[in-house]
Amino acid sequence: MAALEKKLTQALAQRFSGADIKLRQSRPGRRVGGTLVWEGFEGEPQIDRQTQLRRAIDSALPADEQVQVSFILTLTPDEFASINEDG
Repeated sequence: MAALEKKLTQALAQRFSGADIKLRQSRPGRRVGGTLVWEGFEGEPQIDRQTQLRRAIDSALPADEQVQVSFILTLTPDEFASINEDG
């Protein structure tokens, strides 16, 4: 796992305890993106989920690494299961 992926995964796991975190960096030096599936998002609007995620990223990474983070989907386990059924 690339250094940024590892650092970000650890930070998100600490903030979103019990979450299923899947991040991927397509190539070294490219942006990191993925999914964050967490029961704690149940009943939360997507904007609030993304705000929580952004705060976790901002507090864990320096500015030069923050800009390397691409889109991370914030889903509940049921939402994730629904997407996988459709795909």
